[in-house]
Amino acid sequence: VSTQSTWNSAATFSCCRNNGWDFVIVRSYCSFGGRDNNAPATLAQAEAAGIPYRDVYHFPCMNKISAAQQVADDYDGVAGKFGMMWFDIETNPSPGCGYTGSAAENCNFLGDLISAGHSHGIHMGIYASEYMWSSIMGGCTVGAANGISLWYAHYDGARTFSDFRGFGGWSKPAMKQYNDGVGICGINADADWYA
Repeated sequence: VSTQSTWNSAATFSCCRNNGWDFVIVRSYCSFGGRDNNAPATLAQAEAAGIPYRDVYHFPCMNKISAAQQVADDYDGVAGKFGMMWFDIETNPSPGCGYTGSAAENCNFLGDLISAGHSHGIHMGIYASEYMWSSIMGGCTVGAANGISLWYAHYDGARTFSDFRGFGGWSKPAMKQYNDGVGICGINADADWYA
């Protein structure tokens, strides 16, 4: 399940664990170009509640902060507390942080994020829908070419990859976000599934 990093107690995450959650993906880097300062505590509370898999997602800010600096800042905030860092590729609403109209420039920026992640030894993934990917990255294959896993969004309510159509060089995904806005135990989150 993926959620923004609003602080939640271990008791809240215990409720989630008792309702079948075995992983969480919390926001660690905000669209405006800064760390989500709630992420470390959120990850700690999820761990204390017994949720075995805890990842983070990084909402990149292009043009305001270098890829290397934002990955370093994000990593410094959550190092040792997560399994994977997922780069969230979708329209960025924050002023000064949006992608350019050039898929090639956007692809190069993603390549810089990936290089920065490699320099810190981060296990990385990419989150995108087919629509967002083609709108922002065009035919970019830098993620797949670097062996980066794909977490795709398709809100059909189904826990299956049978709907997946390849894009960005990926022929198969690692995870699917199949429902947005699932509420449980007082947390508003998106529902995700992996095989």
